[in-house]
Amino acid sequence: MPKSLFTLATVISIKPSGKNNSSVTFLAQNEGILYATMYGGPKSKMKSLVSPWNTGMAYFSVTTAGNYKISDFDVKTYRLSFRENLLKFWAASLAAEIAMKTKCAGSPAKCWALTNGFLDGLELCTENEQCTAGLIRFLWRYLAILGIQPDASTCCYCGKKIEGGAFFNIAENGFCCKNCTQNKSPLEITQNGIEYLSAISNLSPKDARKIPFYKESVSSVKQLVFYLIENACGTELVSLKTGAGIL
Repeated sequence: MPKSLFTLATVISIKPSGKNNSSVTFLAQNEGILYATMYGGPKSKMKSLVSPWNTGMAYFSVTTAGNYKISDFDVKTYRLSFRENLLKFWAASLAAEIAMKTKCAGSPAKCWALTNGFLDGLELCTENEQCTAGLIRFLWRYLAILGIQPDASTCCYCGKKIEGGAFFNIAENGFCCKNCTQNKSPLEITQNGIEYLSAISNLSPKDARKIPFYKESVSSVKQLVFYLIENACGTELVSLKTGAGIL
């Protein structure tokens, strides 16, 4: 094992460890979730640099036992608004928890690109509606990395293009047009919601952001993606429970 490692990484959590030390969890570009120890008291230079949601070049020394110690952290991106906006904080926390519980969906590089792109977008948001839409896009794309993103463009029964909205069929992990649905599912998605999810799947991030997403569609789509991502993780997501009423 090499005695040192340097990589782009984002700080996703910090916990006290001993009197003056901290246990830090990083999302690293190629290594995925990485745990390291940060030594030093409150006045240490590292304490001010290694802060939640900061992204930069992280330098580690590696012990013979394979444990990581933080040697330096060159911050490239500060996301200061996360400290002031609860919606941003909980949205970022949810993204980090998902990455940890799914082991970066088995693809650290893709998880890194998607998650950091999402965090960068959150930092630029000036309205809560933008944050919510960004979170929905992130979760829907993460389902694609996991390989379980439903097809929002066609009915899972008749194969026809969905028009007039649809119901989500949990057993089929797909959308049923209203002509094929006999027993209505509680997860009904408006036509605008269907078109928005389909756009996220098929358009570039820049073009997907241009698709109208109406207020009356947000609640049902958010309920759906929350259900799907929690089901994919196979466990209750603490961020969803603790951030309820904010997310």
